[in-house]
Amino acid sequence: MAVSTGRLALLDSAEELIARRGIHGTSAREVIKAAGQRNNSAITYHFGSWHGLLDEIWSRHAPRINTERAALLDAAGLDGPPDLEQLVYAYVHPIATKLARDEPSYWARFNEQWLTTAPLEFLTVPEPGAVRADYYPSDESLGTLSSLLDRIADRLDLPVGDARRRVGLTVRFVIGSFATWERAHDVGDAPDLNEFEAEIMDLACAMLRSPRR
Repeated sequence: MAVSTGRLALLDSAEELIARRGIHGTSAREVIKAAGQRNNSAITYHFGSWHGLLDEIWSRHAPRINTERAALLDAAGLDGPPDLEQLVYAYVHPIATKLARDEPSYWARFNEQWLTTAPLEFLTVPEPGAVRADYYPSDESLGTLSSLLDRIADRLDLPVGDARRRVGLTVRFVIGSFATWERAHDVGDAPDLNEFEAEIMDLACAMLRSPRR
C-alpha cells in the first residue's frame, strides 16, 4: 500500500523538528507548516493524534534496528552465552549502522529527546496506558530491545536495582554521544563513524563495569 506524500512529509518534518527542538519545543502547527500542509488537522487525519505521529516515527526505524540486534544476538550465542562486549555491541552497532545509512540522520537526536522525559530506570516496558514518561514508544520490536537491556543488566556484578539504573545511564550516554555526532555531522565536523563507534563501545563497557561505590 503506497504511503501518501503528505503523510511522509509530516513524518519527515516531525522527526527533524523534534530532533532539533525536543518534543515540548515542537508544536503540531509547526510540523504541519514545515510539511507544506494546509489542513490544520493533518496530523489527526493521518495519525489519529500527536502521540500517534510519534509512534509512527519510532515504528519507521526501530523494527529494522531491533531485527539487526536480534541477528547479532543469535550469532553471538552460537558458541555459548554472549559476554558483555557482545551484548553491548548488539545494542550499539545497529545505531551506528542506522546513522551511516541515513543522510542526514535524526534518529539518535529523536531518541535523546524522548529519553529526557523518561524515568531513570526505564528498562521495563510499561503496560498500555501506564504513565511512565511524556512519551514512551510502542511497537512489537520493543521487546527485543528491552530483553537485550535486561541481559546486559544481568551481566553486571551489582544489585538488581543498581544494575538496571547503570544500564539506563549507559543508554543515555550512548544515545547522547551519537546525537552529538549527528549534530557535528550536520556541520561537517563529525569524526569517522567507525572510530567513534569503537570509542563508544569501550566507554560504555567501562561504565557498566565500574564498581559500585
